[in-house]
Amino acid sequence: MFLKYYLTFVTAAYYISKTLACGQLTVRTSNNTGAVSEYPISIAGDDKPSDPATTGYFINHLCINVRNATASVDWYNKAFGLRRIFGLQVSEHFSLTYMGHSHGGRNGTGYQTSAEITLQKNNIEGLLEMISLEYPGWDLPAGTRVPNTFSHIGIVVPNITDAQRRLEDMGANILKATGAPFTLEGVLGDGTGFGIAGDSITKEEKDTILKTLTPLNKPLMLVADPDGNVIEVQNQEGSEVV
Repeated sequence: MFLKYYLTFVTAAYYISKTLACGQLTVRTSNNTGAVSEYPISIAGDDKPSDPATTGYFINHLCINVRNATASVDWYNKAFGLRRIFGLQVSEHFSLTYMGHSHGGRNGTGYQTSAEITLQKNNIEGLLEMISLEYPGWDLPAGTRVPNTFSHIGIVVPNITDAQRRLEDMGANILKATGAPFTLEGVLGDGTGFGIAGDSITKEEKDTILKTLTPLNKPLMLVADPDGNVIEVQNQEGSEVV
């Protein structure tokens, strides 16, 4: 029984580490109970079938508020190749815009027109909706400024070093370069809440957190969009990084 639980934890650690683009996590157990004696604790995924009533459900899009719709559309197009699928100027000050990649395949393969994608909007995944309410003094507390319920957008690219060079050439705000150490200071600390947590999170616990997050995040690149939203860029599974 102990071996069964131990293998469950190790298997979970392996797949979590693969998902987060890092090396394997170390899982330690003590005595014969299978109890974990040290953090981090790997929690195995749930293979229990979902309620059959939810068959066909999927995540279609996420939505962010933006300060300037034109600037944000231009930035996401240049940075990550998202195209404007359609926009709607609802009133003088309020608009919404949908962006996404071609869904005939990965971006650049199986090209589709915006009209074709729009017809299939509710049948596809990975769309980004932007809402803009423009008026004097319009401001938004971005994820790099204060902690909120929105953390980051995840983007996968074939070669992260090439993607980083493009973003640097664009003058994008790179928060953490690929290969660079992760930190809980500065904007990353502000956005995740560590900046305002103060001494309520002890140095020992912060060290434990960094011990896990540093290898998990080392291969990743973190960049901020024009509104200060964090975008996490990962390398495509199995592709070469030069």
